[in-house]
Order: sequence, then structure tokens, then C-alpha cells
Amino acid sequence: MAASRRGKIFITAYTRFQVWIFCGGVMSRTSELMKLPGTVAAGLFSRKGFLEEFEGKLTQVEAEEMAGLCAAITLTMEMQGRLLGRLADQSGWDGCYGWVTWGPEMSIVTIHDSLCVVQGRQASFNQLVKAMTESAGTEPVKPGGKGEPNADIG
Repeated sequence: MAASRRGKIFITAYTRFQVWIFCGGVMSRTSELMKLPGTVAAGLFSRKGFLEEFEGKLTQVEAEEMAGLCAAITLTMEMQGRLLGRLADQSGWDGCYGWVTWGPEMSIVTIHDSLCVVQGRQASFNQLVKAMTESAGTEPVKPGGKGEPNADIG
């Protein structure tokens, strides 16, 4: 129920509502990732494995399954990195938050909270990792020390 006083609207009672705000000129992270060569699907997932945003050639069910899988693997990689850091007494390992699984036709690239499914022969993994890292607002830490350039993984 809404009441109006002098041109202002006051919401006096509500049960549930959602607000979507779209800012002109800014594309979603998945839309930006879909522009990368070879990318057939891109998505964002929560740390609990829920699909937050998705674009591409997977069905909704496939995308949700992929998000859950990527979240689980990312958490496992982070835990392994922390353990390796403690065992090796090198702090660089605790910054691990990305991984790639590649095959002859399709590959999955995951950085922080985003995933891209790509056609391996058409994709540049260096370009994907760079774009996904910038999109997530993080800088990958290479095991071995701060300020060391990332390895050429292409």
C-alpha cells in the first residue's frame, strides 16, 4: 500500500519485493567475459555454490551444476594452497584462487567467483586469466613470492 504526500510516495506496507537497478553503459561481468575468444558460457557463483549470473550455451540446470562444481573445486584449491603454504613455509600459496581444467575440445577456467567454459583451440588462456582476474578485482599471486610475474600458461 502506498500513500502520496506532496508528490512523494511512501510505502506503508509490503510483503516482499525485489529491486533491480540497471546502470547505463556498464555491461555485466558475464557479458564482458562472453566477448572473449572461444568463450561459450560464462557465469558467477557464490562460495556456497549458487549460480548468481549466467550467459551462454548451457541450460539453466547445467549452469547450476557447473556453479556448484566450480565452487567446490575452488574451495578445495584454496584449502590445498593454505596447506602447501604452511608445509613449505611460503606464504604465496595461500593466495591460490583460480584453476583451469582443459581437454581437447572444451575447457573450464575459474578465477575467484567466475567461470568460463571455452573452446580450447579458440581461446587464449593468458587472455582469459587476465580478463577474469581484472573482472574479479583481484590480482593472482604466483607461488614463489610477491611481485613475481605470472607464468606464461598459454
